[in-house]
Formats: sequence, C-alpha cells, structure tokens
Amino acid sequence: MSFVKGFKKFSDGLDKLCIAVVVIMLAVMVGVTIAQIICRNFKALQWSEEVCRYLLIWTTFLGASCVYKEGSHITITFIQGLFPPKVQRKIRIFVHIVCILVFFTVVYYSFTFGLRQNQLAPSLRIPMKYMYMSIPIGFSFMIVHAVNEVLQLLTAKGGKAE
Repeated sequence: MSFVKGFKKFSDGLDKLCIAVVVIMLAVMVGVTIAQIICRNFKALQWSEEVCRYLLIWTTFLGASCVYKEGSHITITFIQGLFPPKVQRKIRIFVHIVCILVFFTVVYYSFTFGLRQNQLAPSLRIPMKYMYMSIPIGFSFMIVHAVNEVLQLLTAKGGKAE
C-alpha cells in the first residue's frame, strides 16, 4: 500500500513540475511574441518564430501529460455508463492498460527516431534531437500517470479512484 501512495506522490509531483514548466514556457512564448511585434518596426528578430515554435511543441507534449493526469482528454463514456460500477472500474483499468501499451510504443519509436537526428535548427543552431525528445518525454510522463491511475483503481475501495 505504501508503494501505491508513494507512486501517487511521485505522479502528483511530476504533474506539478510539468504544469510549472508549461506555464513558464507559455510566458516566454508571450514575451518573445511581444518582443517580435515591437521589434518589427526596427529590425525583425530572426530567431523569435523558431523559439515560439519549439516552445509550442514542448508545451503540447508536456501539457498533454498534465491533461491525461486530470482525465480531461476527450472520452466517450456512453457505453461504459451502461454497466454497473464494478464493471466500469474494470473497463477503466483496461483502457489505461491499453493506453500504457500505446504510450510505450510511442516512447520507443520516438526516442529511437529522435536520437538519429543530426540536423541543426536553422536560426538557433541547436540540435533538433532536443525538439524531438519532447515526444518521448511527454509520453513517458503519461505512462507514469496511467500506471498511477491503474494502481489507484486497483486499490480503491468502492470502485472510485482517489
């Protein structure tokens, strides 16, 4: 039982860290965009569009893990709602296990693809593999949250996860 509580704390902490990083990235995006608009009258910032694009990519995948943690992705629960609560719980466990398998597949292939990249970003001149690593990192966080959800459902009393 203490493992389940510890894993939940880990998942919650990871989510809080992720939210903080996403908020900072969005704030930087807004700042860079405002700077670009102001500088447009003088001399355009060559790198601003690229910075915003890469920050958007990272916020997308980190944000997706935060949304998964909250259970806010689009779901269809019509069929699940037709079953009694114990069966609904089993269906939710099954769905999370399928998600874990899909997430592992995405992590594996995106990681191997990302490591093979030798390109440099045109303006920033940083390796593109850092941009591609947003995918396996975001999906790895989703694996943590999905495993946490399965553990919570398996150990919950009354059919509801905490």
